Amino acid sequence: MEPNYDPLWDENGELRRGCTVREALDWLTKHGSHGAGESVYINGVSYKLGRLLYGPNRPEVADKPISRVCDGYYRQLNFSV
Repeated sequence: MEPNYDPLWDENGELRRGCTVREALDWLTKHGSHGAGESVYINGVSYKLGRLLYGPNRPEVADKPISRVCDGYYRQLNFSV
């Protein structure tokens, strides 16, 4: 994978098909824009990033493809799957 590859957005600024919640969050935390202690909202339910990425009881929603990125408050992550 190339260093500037963004799993969430393609070269045209469109949502990349098949990107899972975990892939997007992993990329965002590795590039420093978000931390494991922050919350993310998926289908309106709040989850901690760390639980979705590293938790032993990771919810199933972590491995589902993102269908839509929703608007939210400043730096708030909101996805629909």
